[in-house]
Amino acid sequence: MRPQNHCAVPAALVAIEWAWLSGRPEMAAAPIERILRYDGRGLQARHRGEVQRWLRRLGEPFEDFPDCPEVFATGYRGEWRAAAGAWQRVGAPYHQAVELLDSGDVDGTMMALQIFDSLGAGPAVHLARSRLRDLGLSQLPRGPKPTTRANPAGLTDRQVEILTMLSSGSTNAEIAARLVVSVRTVDHHVSAVLQKLGLKSRRQAARAAAAFGLVATDENARRLASAASG
Repeated sequence: MRPQNHCAVPAALVAIEWAWLSGRPEMAAAPIERILRYDGRGLQARHRGEVQRWLRRLGEPFEDFPDCPEVFATGYRGEWRAAAGAWQRVGAPYHQAVELLDSGDVDGTMMALQIFDSLGAGPAVHLARSRLRDLGLSQLPRGPKPTTRANPAGLTDRQVEILTMLSSGSTNAEIAARLVVSVRTVDHHVSAVLQKLGLKSRRQAARAAAAFGLVATDENARRLASAASG
């Protein structure tokens, strides 16, 4: 019988991440040991890959293995650009930012800070700012305005408005007409919304709008259901 690790392993991974975020890597030793006890006894590849990634991140010996998911394998091999890109492709901006934070590169770390800021990930923001200071930057950008923090994923008020209209199935031209702006301006807003949310399409944006509770009317809900079912 396989060990019942479906709860214990994720909980241990959360403890490891918190140890890293809080700057107390020694606190990760016990949860890492708990997870490694499962290795070879039914540990899922994604969990095994994730713990190997954390081992490398914490400066501990790690093990490559053939069926490791790309998002973890590229990370523990030190290929931070590929790892960040892999997380971006699966729509996971927080994990994308964590890989960028590990880059040791000023531009990559700055991008990580921007993503963490947009997500309202306070402990990660603090860590990113500390890494940037270690890299020699003394003047760091301020965080988003309070109104931005109150919105989903750090979207501005206008971007929330755009996302809501996307959920109704409105085209960029229709949105431009309603907001009395150019279509090109709307194009830029839509691109920014998709990038901030780590999405690839308007259909995914419609689903995100529903998750954020931004579908305001019955008609919007019907259009969203139609878009999301396609």
